[in-house]
Amino acid sequence: MRLSGIIGVLSLLIALAACQPSDGNVVRTKTPWDTLPVLRGVSSFSGVDQDSATFSAEAMRGRAWIASFFFTRCQTVCPALNNVLAGINREFASKVSFVSLTSDPENDVPSVLREYARQYGAERTTWAFVTMPLDSMIAVSGNDLGLVSPSEPDLHSTRFVLIDTAMQVRGYYDSADPADVAKLRNILKALP
Repeated sequence: MRLSGIIGVLSLLIALAACQPSDGNVVRTKTPWDTLPVLRGVSSFSGVDQDSATFSAEAMRGRAWIASFFFTRCQTVCPALNNVLAGINREFASKVSFVSLTSDPENDVPSVLREYARQYGAERTTWAFVTMPLDSMIAVSGNDLGLVSPSEPDLHSTRFVLIDTAMQVRGYYDSADPADVAKLRNILKALP
């Protein structure tokens, strides 16, 4: 082989090598999680759902989920929040689960939650309505989900909390703000 042929082959090999990732790994496609900050971790907490079954947040590991707070006797923001959530549930239940935590555990016992869940077409397999002792609910709302100050809880929020498969809060979206809801929908559309 002539010297010019060897140089040509070597040049081609060098060019091909330069096109490969420097660490030799395959280039990974970006996911929606790559664009969102990790805001805080969510520890395991537990309660009782609308069917009187034990709910454990740890069971959500490996699945994206949306958390929210409400109470069944609320006549103002809770119905609006849950109507928005019901629409998101209908569209994205195959990609994400939903966990609605009551801030009125004294009244919102499982039978009350079950009837309330029916009003929004919630299926237990994708949308859990959960009650737990008040002090636990305040701790989850403040310490885990970052919605209220545990020392001065408002016990009410119009925001959804997006949690990734590793139990990390990735965003807050105001159910009363159509632009925020649209952002959340776009993120959910991009999930695998």
